[in-house]
Amino acid sequence: MKRGFFLSIIGFVFLIVIIWLTIRFWPKPSDTIYEYYRKEKWEKVIGAVKKLDLPSPEDLFYASYSLVRLNADLISKEPEDRVRIVNRFKKDYGISSGKSTESSGEFPVFEDPFLTQLRAGGYWRQKAVLSRLDIAGEWEDDIAFLKDLKELIRVNPITLGSSYSTVLRKILKRETKLSESERDRLSELLGFLSTREDSPFLASRFKNTGENTNLRSGPGTENPGKARLKKGILLYAVDKDPRSETVQGRKGNWVQVYIPELQISGWIFSHFLEEDPFSSSKAEQMLTEFSQSERSQAWDFAFWTEDKIPPGFHGEYSPTEKLALDGDYGIVLYRSKNGKYKELCRIVEEPFRSLEFVATSLSGEETVPIFKLYSGRPGDWKPAYQIDLDRESVSINRNKYITGISSAKGRYLLGINSSVGAPTASLMVGEKTVLQGIQPEAEFTSEEGVLFKLCLLQPDKKSDSNAAAFRFKFLF
Repeated sequence: MKRGFFLSIIGFVFLIVIIWLTIRFWPKPSDTIYEYYRKEKWEKVIGAVKKLDLPSPEDLFYASYSLVRLNADLISKEPEDRVRIVNRFKKDYGISSGKSTESSGEFPVFEDPFLTQLRAGGYWRQKAVLSRLDIAGEWEDDIAFLKDLKELIRVNPITLGSSYSTVLRKILKRETKLSESERDRLSELLGFLSTREDSPFLASRFKNTGENTNLRSGPGTENPGKARLKKGILLYAVDKDPRSETVQGRKGNWVQVYIPELQISGWIFSHFLEEDPFSSSKAEQMLTEFSQSERSQAWDFAFWTEDKIPPGFHGEYSPTEKLALDGDYGIVLYRSKNGKYKELCRIVEEPFRSLEFVATSLSGEETVPIFKLYSGRPGDWKPAYQIDLDRESVSINRNKYITGISSAKGRYLLGINSSVGAPTASLMVGEKTVLQGIQPEAEFTSEEGVLFKLCLLQPDKKSDSNAAAFRFKFLF
């Protein structure tokens, strides 16, 4: 009897543990959506996102991208297959379609219900528009294409990295009809990009040196002319024919150019091109403006109550103190006596370029871990950077800098550079860069789908050394 009773209790406890583990580690909808996206199961992405009551911006981007990829696949389908697929999408997902015209006749174009749900100016909206122009730019109708192009030239090109320039160079081969102000904006933007080392537009700014130079529809004198170009008109190189040729006794190459003033593209012989660099002072001014216009997201502890986990964080919480200093509210963090820590974590919703944090050392002589930054995705997080603080120094991955701040509240900036090769980090104290080229604890890439998670570290056993974190501000 007793043996059966104890076996029942053990079985019940085992069942509770299994249920808890299942709930704890069962894939979240967004994780499943990302896996479908990564494996290029486009229709499964769309179906999974349509089932969500409140899809995240990231999920909406994956669905928008998947819909465009599926739309592009229709080009190779027979007309009757196109009709069948379009009807099924209308029935199963409530996604309607309109008609466009491309090389093989009428072509159905899906309406994108996901793009319209993304916040204007937001990172994922910008990526969705960029992807749409990259994939659908050749077959979208003029109205849709022009709408996307206008939105693209209004966003911050720094945020989207080199892919912004790559897509822009591709789509400028298509004729456009922008307003005068939009045309001027595009011309300045191209000038700025021609000074950027991470841009395919680098050193692409030229002027025409000939009188009534013939702009041709293709590379070669056998191709018909599109326009006669006045001397000195501004041009941007978007492509080049690698074959050398001799024209009028001069050897060179045919270069495909975009002309902002005329809003057309065409081919011109390299002999008539003279490099015309964009103003370096203007480029620096524009870079400053782009940097200052970056969106940001801030986390603070103003409305946090000590008896509960800080808003937005998750994990195992050990009650700690709230501190008010110079008008800011902070959370008190301790160094562990035994080296063991619990983690209070919060996922950063979008990839960011830098993280500003405000912290101070309170007491004790030993360093206190302020936070640890992970990269990856739920279920596959890798340690990237850890920030430690003591009364006289700040450290990033054990690389120490003597601050001399003592116990005063300090402002620090962690920057992540992923433009060339593997990402590295830098650290600023106030306005001074004190550490740079810091490698992450575990290698990671800045590829699509990689997120960051910030974790506050709480000890099992507290020591006499403690510090406080007041604010985290992410710049996108």
